[in-house]
Amino acid sequence: MKKEILFFLLCQMFLPLIGQKYVQVMKTGTDIRFSPSSSSNIITQAKIGNIFELSAEKGDWYEIVMTSGEYRYIKKSDCHKVNYIIELPKSEQICRAVFKALLDAEDKATAEADKRYPVIIGSTEKDIHKNLDFQSILDDKYKLEVFNRFNLQPPLYGKLTLEGAQKKWKF
Repeated sequence: MKKEILFFLLCQMFLPLIGQKYVQVMKTGTDIRFSPSSSSNIITQAKIGNIFELSAEKGDWYEIVMTSGEYRYIKKSDCHKVNYIIELPKSEQICRAVFKALLDAEDKATAEADKRYPVIIGSTEKDIHKNLDFQSILDDKYKLEVFNRFNLQPPLYGKLTLEGAQKKWKF
């Protein structure tokens, strides 16, 4: 969580968030993929209405930024560009509930990655990278599930984690 908070703090300081380009999913069961190819691994599926920050266009694909800070890919034909203004829910109680659910999702991703690719004393660099890559994939999947459960958009992640850090929310 610390590296994601640092990443989004830097983004908050250096990138204007209002009017930044985003993409909105328009098709049920839209795959979010690891790389811009239909044969690439599917990270998760987006639901209609999900909005993601647009990083770049790569042929028939949009490169989007997920909560892990990693770039993932979504077919252009499944979504369209939109402008989006990041606004947190007005209720601090809801913000705190989402923040806690995101922390829980991160803990779940870490535990599953550690179980599948244990990192122990003597682990090779390759083993460590497998663990971190899998953790990042699960992090994106589980945090998207959280945003969908609360009917919120993933680009809120940075602002929400900043709010939680500033207010020192602990669980």
